[in-house]
Amino acid sequence: MVRLPSVGVAVGAHRVQAVPLRPGSPSLLLSGAEWVVGYFRNSMKSHSCEALVLRTYPFSEANRVVVALTRGEGLVRGAAYGARKSGNRFGSSLEPLTHVRMSYTTRQNQDLAVIRNCEIIRAFAAQQTDWEVSLHLGYFSELLIEFSREQNESEKLFRLALAVLTEIPNGPIRLLARYFEFWILQLEGVLPALDRRLDAQLAAKTTAMLRQPPAEIRQTRMEGDEMKLLERLAEELIEYHLEKSLKSRKIIRQFL
Repeated sequence: MVRLPSVGVAVGAHRVQAVPLRPGSPSLLLSGAEWVVGYFRNSMKSHSCEALVLRTYPFSEANRVVVALTRGEGLVRGAAYGARKSGNRFGSSLEPLTHVRMSYTTRQNQDLAVIRNCEIIRAFAAQQTDWEVSLHLGYFSELLIEFSREQNESEKLFRLALAVLTEIPNGPIRLLARYFEFWILQLEGVLPALDRRLDAQLAAKTTAMLRQPPAEIRQTRMEGDEMKLLERLAEELIEYHLEKSLKSRKIIRQFL
């Protein structure tokens, strides 16, 4: 009796279980290389969505890892191959707090997505030359990273970020920062009743501010002492929830 040959292909650290081939089996018509190409093609999923680039850092000599908040898929970490080369296809689209249309692919059991392309919709950070605003933009990026999750719908957080960033040229940055902090805590479900943490007048004023869209909060009048109280409360609530202090918050405290 003649035993039929079997095929087993090693893929990464895993090996596909060998399957005996039968005469006339379609598998006999495929080479090992063709089978592997088909395996990876079937395991790949393509995505195209709006995203906010939050942070990038080097990944080998020529590439970058991109951390972005997407509208529907939450936090995405992906490799942008060739992004550190001069004249690369990404250009300035990977600058922090750039609103882009991002195309990327994911594979099962692969930690990093592969960023294929980014088209700039609006570059918020590139419009800023003010030192105080620039420090707060770094803080906003860190807040979004800490309060977003991978593969988790983030429509409300994404819309909040876009609305606040759009208003930066028109609104007081410190007031926008408090608005952003309290709303993130509200979306996270950890914002306490303000009248339990603030005096009645300031609690009422802050509650009224949070009911307005960012484009209208410039009409809110906060005294210097009131702003300090709100800043202290927001920082306390965020650190308590995250169980750590944010580096960008320390920088703001140091320089402003």
